[in-house]
Amino acid sequence: MAGYKFFMFDPDNGFETYKTAEEAKAAADEAIDYYRGDAGDGWPDEVAQVCWGEIKQETQQVGLRPRDEEDKSSCEMICDYQLTDI
Repeated sequence: MAGYKFFMFDPDNGFETYKTAEEAKAAADEAIDYYRGDAGDGWPDEVAQVCWGEIKQETQQVGLRPRDEEDKSSCEMICDYQLTDI
């Protein structure tokens, strides 16, 4: 995701990332335009979920290590995840 600090989400296309705020906002406007095509019969509920914004943190793997006898997992490697600043 390096270099892609902005996102847009809509229920039909999911989560997408963009390099600029302008690109993310344009994609959100385009998604609303798509839903507008059905607005003659009443707006679909999904349109209320369209959003865009700036990504502040992302998930990173931390603490990767081989499993030891105290671990209850059957995995060969043990790790955790945490949010880190971009």
